[in-house]
Parts: sequence; C-alpha cells; structure tokens
Amino acid sequence: MAFVSISLTFCRLAVALAVAGCLSLALSGAAHALDGGSHATPDATVDRHAFPSWLTGAIYCGNDFEQSTRSGWRCLSGRLGDLVVEQTANFVNEQGRALFGPNFRFVQGLSWSPYGEGLNGNVDTVLPVVSFTAKPGSGPSVMNSGAFFFQQGATRWTDDRGRRRNDLRYGAAYRFSLLGEPGTNVFGLSTLVQENVERGHRRVVAGIDYAGRWGRASLQQFVPATDWQPSRFGYVERPRGGTRLGARLNLTTTVSLDASVAEWETSRPGRREVDGRVGLGWRPHPWLRLRAGFAGIGSAEDSGSVTAALRIPFGAGPRKAPRWEWLGVAGGSRVTADVWRPVENVERLETIEREAAAAGPAAAGSASVRFLQSGAASGAEIGVEAYIPAPLSSDLRLVVRLVPGDGANPAVPGVDYADESTEVTIRAGATTARATIRLLSNPAMREARSLSAEVSPAA
Repeated sequence: MAFVSISLTFCRLAVALAVAGCLSLALSGAAHALDGGSHATPDATVDRHAFPSWLTGAIYCGNDFEQSTRSGWRCLSGRLGDLVVEQTANFVNEQGRALFGPNFRFVQGLSWSPYGEGLNGNVDTVLPVVSFTAKPGSGPSVMNSGAFFFQQGATRWTDDRGRRRNDLRYGAAYRFSLLGEPGTNVFGLSTLVQENVERGHRRVVAGIDYAGRWGRASLQQFVPATDWQPSRFGYVERPRGGTRLGARLNLTTTVSLDASVAEWETSRPGRREVDGRVGLGWRPHPWLRLRAGFAGIGSAEDSGSVTAALRIPFGAGPRKAPRWEWLGVAGGSRVTADVWRPVENVERLETIEREAAAAGPAAAGSASVRFLQSGAASGAEIGVEAYIPAPLSSDLRLVVRLVPGDGANPAVPGVDYADESTEVTIRAGATTARATIRLLSNPAMREARSLSAEVSPAA
C-alpha cells in the first residue's frame, strides 16, 4: 500500500525554529505533542511503501522555479536530500532489527537544507538489552512487562550566533508496565549524558516518564557536568541547567491536549526563566491530523503555529475507506504504549554565559599550585602547574615557590632546592600555567624528603 501525503503549515512567528518545528510535524504525518519532542507519537507507524514526503514537497518546488531556476534547483536538491535521509533511515532500521531483534528502534527527525545549513535535526537509536514479561496466568494485577535498553542519539542545530552545534547523548532507560495488561500503564526511569562535540560541554539528564491510555507525562532534570570555560573574548560559559515537566492528555480518541513548563538558569546569577507551551491536537479522520500550538509562554520570545497533515493511502486494491470519527469518544486513546520508545525531549545542550572576572588580588587569592609528578630524583627537573577556578578577562601574573613538605623528613631550602621564586602567567581566557624548576643536587641525601609549593601574586 502506498500513500499520498499533503501537508499544509501556517506559522506566526517567531523565529525560524517555530517554522522548522511545524515542518517536522507536517513531514512526519503525525502531530507531535510537546511532550513528544522530535519523535513521532506511538501510533505513528512507518510504512515501507509510503509515498515519500519528499516527493510531495517536490511538487511545491514549482513555485521556486517560477521565481528563478536557481531557487527551484535548490528546493529540489533539498527534497532529494530528504529522500536520501528517509531511505538511509529505512535501511538502518532493517539492518538493526536483523542484528538486534524486533525491539531495535531507529527514530529520526532529520531534514536536509541546500542553503548552507546541511543536515539538521535529531536521531536516536534504541539498543535492546533485556525484556521482562510475567508468566502467563499469573493474574492481571501482576501481568507486568518491562524493557531495559541503551540509547544513543545526536542533535545537529545552529545557535543564536549562527554557529553549528553537534550534541551527542548516550545512556540507559528502564520501562515497566503496572496495574493492568502490558503496555497499558508504562512507567520509565532514564539517565542520559549529553556532550557537545565542539565545546566539550557535558550535561546529565535524569528523568521519569509515564505513558498510558489517558496520555503521557514526563519530568526531567538537567544538571551541568562541566564547569565554566572560555567562550568569546572576556566571557565564560557552561551548560544550562533546569527542570522540565510535560504532559499530554487524551481527551477523546481523536482530541488531545498537551502542555509543558520548563524552568531554566540564565546568565544572571540567581535568576531563572520560565518557558511554557500548550497545544491542541485533533485527528477527525485516520488520514488527517490537525494541530494548533503556542510556545514561549513566560519568555521574551513566543510563537504560535497551526499544522494540517493529510496522508491518503492508495494502490492496495479495493478497500473500504475509514469513516470520519470527528470528536471521537471519551475514554482516552486506543493506542498501546511502547516500552521500547526512546527517551524524548532531551533538549539541545544550550549554554549560559557570564563576563569573566578581571585579574586582581581576589583572583590571585583563588589560585592554587600542584606538582605534575609524584616524585623526582635529587638534581632533576620538576614540573609545577598554577591554576584558577575560572578564566579571567586579562592575564594573571603569579609566582611559585618551593617550600619544605609536611612529611617526617622535609626538604631543606638551599640544600635540596633553590630558595627562589619562579614567575608564571595565566593568560586571559585560560585557567592554568606551567613552569619547570630544577632541584639542587644533594649527594649526601640518603632518604626521601618531602617537598611542597606555594603560589602568590607577582609583585
């Protein structure tokens, strides 16, 4: 069976992100709830014989050809790029299930842009480890099933300064079904680590989620795992922490309401911002999906969107067309929750930024020093490293001096080492500086002696 897909999207802006979000909804043929992130809803199955969405989009390239041949070819190349992405995803799914079994998942929300942006979006892979199923006949109250899997994924995006970002994520999740038949009330626990390839930032995402007949819910905590590091000149940055709560309620079999609220750190210490989103989805017919949403509630930028997606099957011979369900019937969704679905709503790894402190007495007072080796022979060279907790906006000059250690047999100044200072400079934007000091040769030394070091501001 094949499909013809026709998608219409209308967006009030805000920003290109709102438009991109609408396009992803339309191309998938399934309205995403805000709690669904970049992935399809559980009832959005993949048909290998589906009429590809890139071809539907290619039809609309006629408008670009009317403007100019160059614009038309750019549009068409973008649709061909989408074709490559779709076919690659299908191939990965088939090979993955052949290798790891039917529970393997490869979920992608990628798109190709010919306007210099290239490939954008999200991709996630579920590698099944073990599944848990209760023994038949043990009773409905204990007929639980569960799944434990590893998840790996990536997000490619552009930040507000036009810089390309590539975020990796990896971790594990455990889901289990309670209070009924397997797949009816599914709870999940997950922990993922995000890592930005370009900047080396890392963030831990711990979450719990629920999926059942009446909808979905999730709670996620985003915890920075790396400290402040140099950004643009005079500034430092680190991953943004926060908390996000999202839910979708299935009002009827065709109408759903979704909402989410997130609280994020800001560049101003002690200040946090709130970002709220709401949406209403309606599927009056199995071939038609409608959705209206509003994002950015409580923040400086907000946006609204309306999406319509039509997906018509054909080529399967005589077939009775599904009937319109309109508002449906109360009682939630008929869809069974998937315990193997990937963890969703893993936000892009954005950073907060603050001005780096200037070099001065306070900054020098926070400096420390350490040896670069655990031992050395008399007369050898030893390495020392001075370091500060966070980068500064200007150079910091320090002096390092060797001093007797705290051991039972401390080193003797003027005998084991020269009682003099060595100057080091921690450059603006850096946090460390190294120096090499040669010990004095002491042939009379018969046992190990302890040595320490001190750091202080340069005169």
